[in-house]
Amino acid sequence: MPIEAVRRVGVLTALADEGDGAAVALGDVAAHHVRLRSDGLVPAFGAAPSGFVPWRQVRELDADIPATWVPAPAVMDVVGPLLEGVFGGSGSIAETPTFPVRIVADDGARLEWRATPHYLSGYRRRDAAVAARLLAHLVARADARILLSRPHEMLGRLAQILPKT
Repeated sequence: MPIEAVRRVGVLTALADEGDGAAVALGDVAAHHVRLRSDGLVPAFGAAPSGFVPWRQVRELDADIPATWVPAPAVMDVVGPLLEGVFGGSGSIAETPTFPVRIVADDGARLEWRATPHYLSGYRRRDAAVAARLLAHLVARADARILLSRPHEMLGRLAQILPKT
């Protein structure tokens, strides 16, 4: 069954409830991503979840979200390889890029999951920064995690939820 993505803001995608709860996906839902649910974190490949860490056990959560200065990463992913081909680049990618999502549990255990970006060139810097602030906010504020059960609304209100820095 395909994943129903309702809304996307940069690296974050709102996912409808498919039986195991609504979620915000960090990364490309068609590939490796981490589902941020109101009860915890789930690493997934496509529609297949594989593991679970409840929020009450999460002390730290961060991700090295690739960022770019390019204002339209989707356009760069099309134009970039063309320019590389014209100017003699290899034009090939050895493997699908991923970025790390790191979790430190209350007991000190460290996990590292991988997520696949939507764009080879990365995300706009502001989108990457907002996602990073969201992760920190969810760890720091247990009451904010309930918003993950309404991911479409949460992504719509993201600018209001997170403080400006």
